[in-house]
Amino acid sequence: MIEKLVIKRLQLALLAIVTLTICYFSLQSMRANAWYFSSLNTVQELSNTSPLDVPEVYNHELNKAQNAIKLAIELEPEHAHYLHFLAYIKLLALANTDQTEQSKLNTEYKEIQSLLLHSTQIRSSWAETWIELAKVTSYQEGPSKQVLKYIDQAKKVGPYKLEVHLGIIEISLANWQHLPPEYKALYVNSLSMAAQYGYRFNRIYTIAKQLNQLPTLCMSLQFGAAYKKLKERYIYKQTCK
Repeated sequence: MIEKLVIKRLQLALLAIVTLTICYFSLQSMRANAWYFSSLNTVQELSNTSPLDVPEVYNHELNKAQNAIKLAIELEPEHAHYLHFLAYIKLLALANTDQTEQSKLNTEYKEIQSLLLHSTQIRSSWAETWIELAKVTSYQEGPSKQVLKYIDQAKKVGPYKLEVHLGIIEISLANWQHLPPEYKALYVNSLSMAAQYGYRFNRIYTIAKQLNQLPTLCMSLQFGAAYKKLKERYIYKQTCK
């Protein structure tokens, strides 16, 4: 009788420990999620703010978003999306910093690369992370074999994702003068695939303009039946005069 009572008390104690553990991790997850959405909302609001018009406000809000997502990662360090989002915020910050400090840029890019790589190790099925990793690595190495591996992985898990094709096009145009043949084949294929996404293709004009590669893009669109409808649109006629 005493043994049964002891066993019952042990079972109750074990159940209590398991319940408390579940409650603790659930609470941690809820807190992390709250910090993530705080960061996300701040970044979304910044989309309506020009870093050129009010740089101090922009940088302050971006720092606030970065601190919030870092708190989320402290609570859930193995959350793939939080790691990816921190990398995204750091890229936004880099876009508005002095591009002449090469050593600082290299350090930041390596940290972003590390965040994205960690994210892919936790969640290998997310094509957007793989292509972002390819882009960040290409900023440091150019169109290297490693970048090509990341691109291949992105295509493997997300062959029809527009973000993947936009990334391939961006990497190709950014390195056009020294682009290996295998990259040019990827570029042609991705451009043809992106043409199927209707008006979302317009993002490519913006990418090409930012890279000073509009003439290259416009020349590429001269060939192939896939671009027939694109060339009927106003934006093409205005951009590729």
